[in-house]
Order: sequence, then C-alpha cells, then structure tokens
Amino acid sequence: MHRRTVGAAVAGAALIAAGQPALAQPAPADPFGVWRNPKDNVRVEIRPCGAAACGTVIWASPKAQAKARDAGTKSLVGTQVLKNLELDERRGVWRGHVFVPELNRNFTGVAEPVDDRRLRAKGCVIGGFLCKSQVWTKIT
Repeated sequence: MHRRTVGAAVAGAALIAAGQPALAQPAPADPFGVWRNPKDNVRVEIRPCGAAACGTVIWASPKAQAKARDAGTKSLVGTQVLKNLELDERRGVWRGHVFVPELNRNFTGVAEPVDDRRLRAKGCVIGGFLCKSQVWTKIT
C-alpha cells in the first residue's frame, strides 16, 4: 500500500458520508509532500513508511520550537508528528496517531483531504468526542 493505493483512496469521504454514489467522487488528492499549518509556523513532510504514512516536522519557527521545548519535546524539527496513518478506503481518510509537541502527547487522529492542496488534520481524545482540527496547505 504505497503511493498508488494511498493516493487512490484518499478523496471523496464527504460524498460517501452524504450517501452519494462512488462514481460521483472527484479524483483523489495526493497526501504525500510538504504541508504547512494554518499559521505557517510548522511544516511537515508526509511520506510512506512501510504500509502506512508518516509525517515528520522538517521546519518550525523559533517560537514553535520554543513551545515544543517547554512542553518536553527536545527537538521539534525531526519529530514524527503523524504516526502509522493507515488508509480507510471506505471513508477516504487516513487514521492513526497524532503527536502534539506543545502538549507532549499522542492522540488518535485522522487526515482527510479537502482537495488536492488542502488536508484537514484532526486529533481526538475520549473516544473521539473531544477533537481539534486544522486545515493544512500543501506547498510541494
């Protein structure tokens, strides 16, 4: 399950959830590449890692690095923040774990393509009842 499988099943989750036929789904977005968070103070590269996908911080602002350090993450750059994301082909999303450096904690998470340039990253606690999401933008 590498780039072909990953890219082929990522898009269309909203249409499936809305009961639309699978044929109405748009072409899937490619989740691999470099993504920036909404404040553009962290950049993460998503790559295949075994049969899953993983995301590692490749750049962070000095302020973001300081916040992570204060929370106990020694070095933000090089930290894997998306772990063992496995494709849920039925829903077109990636499910796995998200490490939040500012909290120095892991959460269950979902990465859902919005379109070919945007990805909604969501981390949840307490069985998915308390969640926070951000829309990340693909830069390469």
